[in-house]
Amino acid sequence: MSKNITVNVFVSVYKNIPFLRKVLDSIEKQVYKNFTVTIAEDGCFEEMRNFIAKLDYSFSISHLYQEDKGFRKNKILNEGLKKNTAELCIFIDGDCILHPKFIYEYVKCFDGCSVMFSKRTNLDHKTTEVLLNSEIIKPSKWTMIINKSTRVEDSFYLPFKPVLKTKKPSLMGCNMAIPFSTLKLINGFDEDYEITGYGEDCDIEWRMLKQGFSFLHLKYRAIQFHLFHERPNREDQTAISRKLFNKKKQEGISFCKNGITKMKS
Repeated sequence: MSKNITVNVFVSVYKNIPFLRKVLDSIEKQVYKNFTVTIAEDGCFEEMRNFIAKLDYSFSISHLYQEDKGFRKNKILNEGLKKNTAELCIFIDGDCILHPKFIYEYVKCFDGCSVMFSKRTNLDHKTTEVLLNSEIIKPSKWTMIINKSTRVEDSFYLPFKPVLKTKKPSLMGCNMAIPFSTLKLINGFDEDYEITGYGEDCDIEWRMLKQGFSFLHLKYRAIQFHLFHERPNREDQTAISRKLFNKKKQEGISFCKNGITKMKS
């Protein structure tokens, strides 16, 4: 591959240091090397600061954090975008391990304007523990099947498969890559979403769709493994965010008011 695109990998985190360490280990193993990492911490914890200060990886790491006032992931991501100089922004979560060619595939498919995304394999508790207590980065298919991980089929690396263009992308905030120029045209993430579970990724999706951007599904290419953890029931919170999302869709404003730039009402 002759492309040499500058990349900023945004890693969204909250408290879980063992998970973050494993994710960073997987980033260290990336085949493509022209990238920096921004750790976007939706909180301000001394343990996290001390951990990051002692890291020694081959890539450059920036650490952004903010006061812990509940779910404000979009705000800290926008703070990162204000400082960004890379051509391509890749967004992952601090509980998602990357396949060695994860960044490579996003760069390979980069065309300067299209939004790219993929899904993730959901690891079970046992496989997660094995990874956290070893130097293994990529679990075997057999291990995942035996231990009953889900969406194992999404972990097959098949680079000869064609990239799928779609008008119904269903973005996941843990696995998407967006040209910085595209993000600026929609004013980044909408900071009005302050309840987890819904809105932070589907909102940016509909705004980019409204602007007419193409979406590329890198199925079998941009592969990641989600480390197991308990997930609380968030139905009440989701309902609130869904109501806000529907209201914003009705308004039809693709350049959000409370994004990278703050617009007067």
